[in-house]
Amino acid sequence: MKSCTLIESFKIGIKKSKKDAVCMKLSEKSNISLVTTKNKFAAAPVQLSKKHIKNSKTKYLLINSGNANACTGSLGMKNAKKCCQKISKKFNCKESEVLVFSTGVVGEQLPINKILNCIEKKIFKFNSSWSDAARAIMTTDKSEKIIKKTFKIGTKTIRIIAICKGAGMIEPNMATMLSFIEINVQIKQNLLSKLLKSISDRSFNRISVDGDMSTNDSVVLIASGEIDGIDFNRNKQAYKQLEKNILKVTQDLSKKIISDGEGSTKSIYINVMNAKNSKEAKIIATAIANSQLIKTAIHGSDPNWGRILVKLGSIYHTSYSIEKIILKLNGYTLFKNGTPAANYNSSSLKKSMQNKNIEIFLDLCSGKGSYDLITSDLSKEYVRLNSAYTS
Repeated sequence: MKSCTLIESFKIGIKKSKKDAVCMKLSEKSNISLVTTKNKFAAAPVQLSKKHIKNSKTKYLLINSGNANACTGSLGMKNAKKCCQKISKKFNCKESEVLVFSTGVVGEQLPINKILNCIEKKIFKFNSSWSDAARAIMTTDKSEKIIKKTFKIGTKTIRIIAICKGAGMIEPNMATMLSFIEINVQIKQNLLSKLLKSISDRSFNRISVDGDMSTNDSVVLIASGEIDGIDFNRNKQAYKQLEKNILKVTQDLSKKIISDGEGSTKSIYINVMNAKNSKEAKIIATAIANSQLIKTAIHGSDPNWGRILVKLGSIYHTSYSIEKIILKLNGYTLFKNGTPAANYNSSSLKKSMQNKNIEIFLDLCSGKGSYDLITSDLSKEYVRLNSAYTS
């Protein structure tokens, strides 16, 4: 699939043998929008890119894996700036026209001399693919994550190309990840930012693996400007079509992150309905998603639904009548009217727990608030991977 964004995947000097960097050259017509982590200790590249995107039109993106350049103090910020300066010098653009992104181990300084040396000597041909880029930004991911999609708005063929990385340290706002998405349309900056926030809130911010929020999460949406003539401000139907299709792509990428969750064997869909308000529904869904007792039970294919009610009752600042609650697991009603349901097929339920996709529906019968998200189970492999991450 043709891309207006030119890509170079290369070795920058962090990983021993694998390619660990990507440089993206944006087309002249491109507009770009960015959303990032809400972690209070956001990494140096996140802070710097947020500043640059406000002050200049972005021309280049530089991404590295293997080192997060997070919690690295003033030296970490100086190193992030040096990367921007080196790219700007290489391609004769302003330093502020370069955005930088990093992922990997927190608390280690970049091997900056190696990096600057690699960029200096590198002959950039920009003939790599999006798949090459998806592989280069991987850390603990088991496989590359890429989705391509085309659809029509009127007679015009709209193209979406999207990649992401992420497997562990996954928690909404944002889920730990990097994602880069190109759409081949022309769209004004303010509407592009609105679009990215909307789709992120309903996709990347609806997944959780372990309840830990990264310092480096970033999603970049590039509108290449190749196709013009669609006024997305006035043509509401065209905007809805664009939003619907990008949302589907980002939701599918989010599911890939959960499926690839470190040690993950199951994906768990949680839907909290009829809460007092959407804020409380979100709090409850997230608490269930991050419960180690619930996640380990599901890993063991154990329909221990009592753990879900126990978790609900333990959440501060929320209060619900147990007589109103309806709990379903994989479509089986297990709790209603304040008492366990007696008419479900327990052997069929146990068999369904062996599925890779598990569904939890919690109806609180107390209002109109709802929230859903996807999480993963917790396995021995998760413990093994994260007990030796830096060694």
